[in-house]
Amino acid sequence: MKKLNCAFKTVQKVFELNIEQAIEKLSEQSLDEYYEGAEFLGKIGQGDALSIAFLKVMPWVGEYYGDGSIKKIVDFTYQKICRTPNKASVEPFLSGLVAVVEHTESTQLDEYLALIEYHLSKTTFSVHGIHDTHPSPSLEAMLANMSLLLEQLEFEGIYEWIDYGLRYFQDHPERQKDYFSLTTADSKAVFQRQRKGLLFSDVEREINLFQRALWKTNFMYAPYSPDFEKLEHFHPYLEDDIIRLPDIYENFGEVNACRRYMALVAHLIAHYQFTTKIVADNASPQQRFFAEIFEDARVEYLAIQEYPGLKKLWLSLIPIVDEFDCDDSNQSCLRHRGIMLTRALLDDKHPYKNEFILSYVEKFKALMATGESSTADSLSLGLGYLIKTRGNSDALANVYFDNTEVSYRDDNRSMWLFIEEFDEEDEIFAHEQRTDEEDEEDIEVIPPHYYDEWDYMYESYKPNWTAVYERLHSHTDASKIDRILDKHSALVKQLKKVLDLLKPQNKKRIRYQEEGAELDLDIALRSVIDMKNGTQPDTRINVDFEHDSRSVSVLLLLDLSQSLNEVVGKSGQTILELSQEAVSLLGWAVEQLGDNFAIAGFNSDTREKVMYYHIKGYSEHWDDAVKSRLADLKAEFSTRMGAAIRHGAHYLEMQESDKKLMLILTDGEPADIDIHDPQALIQDTHKAVQEVQQKGLYPYCISLDKKADEYISDIFGSHYSVIDRIESLPQELPKLFLSLTK
Repeated sequence: MKKLNCAFKTVQKVFELNIEQAIEKLSEQSLDEYYEGAEFLGKIGQGDALSIAFLKVMPWVGEYYGDGSIKKIVDFTYQKICRTPNKASVEPFLSGLVAVVEHTESTQLDEYLALIEYHLSKTTFSVHGIHDTHPSPSLEAMLANMSLLLEQLEFEGIYEWIDYGLRYFQDHPERQKDYFSLTTADSKAVFQRQRKGLLFSDVEREINLFQRALWKTNFMYAPYSPDFEKLEHFHPYLEDDIIRLPDIYENFGEVNACRRYMALVAHLIAHYQFTTKIVADNASPQQRFFAEIFEDARVEYLAIQEYPGLKKLWLSLIPIVDEFDCDDSNQSCLRHRGIMLTRALLDDKHPYKNEFILSYVEKFKALMATGESSTADSLSLGLGYLIKTRGNSDALANVYFDNTEVSYRDDNRSMWLFIEEFDEEDEIFAHEQRTDEEDEEDIEVIPPHYYDEWDYMYESYKPNWTAVYERLHSHTDASKIDRILDKHSALVKQLKKVLDLLKPQNKKRIRYQEEGAELDLDIALRSVIDMKNGTQPDTRINVDFEHDSRSVSVLLLLDLSQSLNEVVGKSGQTILELSQEAVSLLGWAVEQLGDNFAIAGFNSDTREKVMYYHIKGYSEHWDDAVKSRLADLKAEFSTRMGAAIRHGAHYLEMQESDKKLMLILTDGEPADIDIHDPQALIQDTHKAVQEVQQKGLYPYCISLDKKADEYISDIFGSHYSVIDRIESLPQELPKLFLSLTK
């Protein structure tokens, strides 16, 4: 064994501990590079730390990347890092190469080194612009997260993530360090946008339509990120009308990521439809484990009776394991038995011969054939199966896990009711509704929707920048709205005459049809006369009918910012009160027409809290519940309009109408307290308008701001009206609506 030429005793000791591994793993050429590299790093004046880190990792690195790789790393270390102010980063760079080996191909060393060089060249800076005098503030932070970066992103995605951080924080060392540490919201958002796989946000609309089509439900979604929330073993669930699910999915074999989301949502809603809670306190974890397997199969079986195509989808995601893969002499086969049973309960062509599996599959089928089953039956079957198959090895710490997880299934919290020792009777039923007062105190019960915001300076989006929270608006006395309608009774009569002309008729006759519902006697007699006269008769002798109806969906989006509390003229009324009157008249008018109509309000208190208030839903009629919400409008905070438009479009887009109109009623330009550039939110709102137009929606702004001409065309183009006399709003708004929807 060749001796190492190094004066550091600590290095010699580490060398003695690692040289046998190096001899075993490295070729003769790589071994020479190993010696030379350790000796070189010990002589460049950086102490013993570099040689020690080098000696520990290079046997694995050199074996993986092959001959020449160790020398390449030593040259890079000296030329690109040691000869710059970044000497302190050399040790974490060398130590981190083990993680790089785990997450790259053997041909990607050059790519990785180029990535580090790119980051260094962009973040090592000079105050005077002459020499690189200051080290990169973020290299060590990025190296600390390199394992996660390489695991989740392609190299192209890492470059995009780096470029975003450089774009905004190149001149802010502390903020740059936070960004590359993956601790800030925007860093995580950009990271997630670049991850391998399909982001849920990209298919949320398709999944929501799938949910509505199959189950007529409209649950909200709250995606979670296991990487950042440290939820490695977290499972999806449905609770409080909110579906928690992974924010990203990769393809699973031949099943694409979108279909995986469909399988997950269908399973959760099957539980919602067919599962009832049963008490769990007397059941052991093993008993609950098998009861859940039978309950999952039961609800899926019932769903398949209605939608047979779900069977193929679910089976494509349930693993098939070999019956004899698990050795119960030295490991617990509990999960192995569970996955075999899971497959056998739904798959008539399963390969298993185990007598207990076959027996309980028959019992399950017999139960389902009766047409009457319950969650309690699943518990009974699960207990019986465990008793029949239980063995001493079930308690072993060595558990068989390979290929035993069904990724689309939830944690079955909908199945169990836990009664703790000191629970009060009214606390047992935790699913009971909370009071309105409690709802108002906790605005974050429903997780927020995150939306990108446009940065016009860099012509790019800030991903997941604004958080939009939804609430059902508070309510008060509905008679206030009835009094408003009485106050404007003369206008109501005028509107009624216009509405009668616009109301759709049930049927409209279409004459001169070759085929139709009825014979048109006038044309038929004329054709007979023509035939007798020897001329060519008109063959269009039928009349048909078509429905003459309006196909319009409308969202009225109300700006509820603080400025609406301003008093108008000598009337003593505020802009908010006049808006309330105008919306009341409009709501009444639309109800007469029968159009699909919703009302929502919005305001904001920084990008982290944009409030979106539901006042009238599309499925609601103009009744006291809606009036009571409208009667309690309040004006507060600011106007982050772009986020509200994007969120409103989320609901308007799902409506099935030929024309989809979004009316935005506002008294000023977009603004918020965390924005100092007045153009920032104007340009973002303009971008939001373009986005919804591309979706086939028609946004139209009604501005009450006398200075609106200075900015409103920059946002809405020609799709706006400015009402200078705010006092006339109650008269103008319904008329404007009718003109836009003729």
